[in-house]
Amino acid sequence: MAQKKLTGSKTNKKNMKTVTGNKPVFKVNYYLGLLLALIAFLLYANGISHGYLLDDSAAVTDNNYVQQGIQGIPKLLTTDFWHFSAVRLGYYRPLPLITFAIEYQFFGLSPHVSHFNNVLFFAIAVFFLFLLLSKLFSGYNPLFPFIITLLFAAHPIHTEIVDNIKGRDELLSFLNTIAMLYFALRYAESKKTGFLVTGLLLFYLALMSKESAITGILLIPLVLWYSGEKSFLALAKKTLPFLLTIILFIIQKKLLFETKHLVTQIDPVNYPYTAVAVKYSSAFMLFLFFLRILIFPHPLRYDYSYNQIPAVGWDSFLALLGFFVFIGILVYTIIEVRKRSRIGYALGFFYITLIPPLVFIMTRGGIFAERLLFFPSLGFCFLVALLLEKITRSDFTRPLTARIESYKGFFFIAPLILVVFALYSFKTVDRNKAWNDRLSLYGTDIKTGKNSAQNQLHYGAYWLRIAQVEKDSVKRALYIGKGLTALRQAVTILPGFGDALYWIGFAYEVKAFAHPDIKTFDSARYYYNYSLERAPSLFMSYYHLANLYEWIGRFDVSSYFYNQAHDISPEYLPVIKKIKEMKEKRGLDVRTNPLTRTNGNLNDYLHFK
Repeated sequence: MAQKKLTGSKTNKKNMKTVTGNKPVFKVNYYLGLLLALIAFLLYANGISHGYLLDDSAAVTDNNYVQQGIQGIPKLLTTDFWHFSAVRLGYYRPLPLITFAIEYQFFGLSPHVSHFNNVLFFAIAVFFLFLLLSKLFSGYNPLFPFIITLLFAAHPIHTEIVDNIKGRDELLSFLNTIAMLYFALRYAESKKTGFLVTGLLLFYLALMSKESAITGILLIPLVLWYSGEKSFLALAKKTLPFLLTIILFIIQKKLLFETKHLVTQIDPVNYPYTAVAVKYSSAFMLFLFFLRILIFPHPLRYDYSYNQIPAVGWDSFLALLGFFVFIGILVYTIIEVRKRSRIGYALGFFYITLIPPLVFIMTRGGIFAERLLFFPSLGFCFLVALLLEKITRSDFTRPLTARIESYKGFFFIAPLILVVFALYSFKTVDRNKAWNDRLSLYGTDIKTGKNSAQNQLHYGAYWLRIAQVEKDSVKRALYIGKGLTALRQAVTILPGFGDALYWIGFAYEVKAFAHPDIKTFDSARYYYNYSLERAPSLFMSYYHLANLYEWIGRFDVSSYFYNQAHDISPEYLPVIKKIKEMKEKRGLDVRTNPLTRTNGNLNDYLHFK
């Protein structure tokens, strides 16, 4: 519909629209923003009652500094996110850990409080997203940013982030980045120092949440470009303070972070694309998968590690297709951004926020995870809204009034939006249920994850944990059988899978302690040693070897293995307790393996009563 030429400057109170020159400017509708936040909260409300899962152990339940409450915060400012998982990957993300410490200070170990706060943070992020889009596209009535934000709030790809307590790093990164962009835009318009200071603080908090927030330095000029800034020099000047924030963050990390104690290991499970022959080709194959799962988010999984999505070379049609699609869309994006078109902004945001996932895959050979699409999904939802707008020929530049005629152009798009929203919402609410506990998550995803060594590992380990505390011998044997079946499948998928070998050893240990037998003890010892051959940093294998030898009375060997476990994971409290016990009760602090002086045969030391 042709728009009537506007001149002068006035305020149309009835339509809640300000008119400046030839451009209509709609006011931000905060009530719609609050409504969207409420919708976002309700979509994930059925996950608040869930428990701890997956990496929540490293972040909360096994994190000694988090469990010191507020007193542990200074230590959290210096430690790797995976400090208590016997690896140091160089991930400096203190802010989410600090929030967990505050929660622990007031509520103890309460997964429900943590889940509630995750849902709350997501709702707040949705609110600020609506404010940002409303301010950035103020020439369109509030229904336009409302539709984009509504689709984003409901998209099922976010379930991993919101339902997994550990996902708070990504949540806080997104929330602070979006809020930072909003205040950066407010500063560009008003020149008020308060907005700039707030934006800089939020950017710092985003970086403290997850390092990938550094892409915000590219989002700032994109947002300012679309706000009407025409000079590249002016864009650079307005971006400079945020660049200084990055430099300050890097200095802080350099001064405080435990970089001298990095511990990494060869991990083909989570880094299956490390070979040069498949690294880049697999990345472009995965780019197609990104698009597919955004368009059709089913089935969703918590794990896409080896060998759920097998690596491919350049002889793969999908790799070549992904490369040309990627380049083609990128060229189109650059053209549209120069025009300041809305599709250019959507694609620009998509590509900028896609940098961390692609770098992760191309440089480290890392796996795909749904959390990698949390940021980019906003660009996708923007594109969906533009597509539906074009199909229905809706005109979002028209003001909304109390008269029904003003809504006439939206009668066609509304049903389509509701259908997409309903489908997204159903999938989101249903997927939340899978994140309730270990059995529901591993059991649900094993149906689509038979090729995932890690999914098989988690499923098998779950049954062994249940078997360990089961008193009924028949049920215990059943659970052990289920666990071993899955674990052996994991080793079939990935021969020499250290973690799976450890859990197989654990299965035999559970058997042995229930019904002492030389064969089961020897099997447990064999698999623990085998797991250490394949993954030397598996401190739990040392710990359980120590348990075995302690139980049969070889306290010198036990002391040695406890010390080995402690050397790898010095913060693991059960090991600290055992070492202290060995010193005080038996006077032992063995540092050299006593078995090197014998044949090490378990039969020589095993005596059953």
